[in-house]
Amino acid sequence: MLEDYFEIPLPDDYKRFVTTHNGAVPLESRFDVAGLERAVERFLPIIQDVEGHPLGWLDLEVVASQLDSRLTDDEDGENINLVPIAAVLAGDFIVLDYREGSEHPTIGLWDHEASEDFAPAVTTVARTFNEFLSILR
Repeated sequence: MLEDYFEIPLPDDYKRFVTTHNGAVPLESRFDVAGLERAVERFLPIIQDVEGHPLGWLDLEVVASQLDSRLTDDEDGENINLVPIAAVLAGDFIVLDYREGSEHPTIGLWDHEASEDFAPAVTTVARTFNEFLSILR
């Protein structure tokens, strides 16, 4: 299970969403960040057996392992701070942001161009996953 892999609890609202809409392409996908319109391409699926699965390359755990040190500011590599949950057009990701604690992560936009190893660039877009869903249009 992902919670064991990341060693953090996933928010209940996100877990409910994944149970029903695992890997969904949203009909309402646009949202604004710092005055710019962005769009969710797809929510990352959680796949038990990625090998041979048509969306295996988009599996949440696969994406997180590819981005690896760009998703944390912990140079010891013991703690992940950001969990990618949705692909955004142009190579960025919506993330669960655990940098302020593991109980209630905020939702952020991770910028692939501005992020470096152990220096992720994230802009907060919502306080909760449900709030993020409510801003999609």
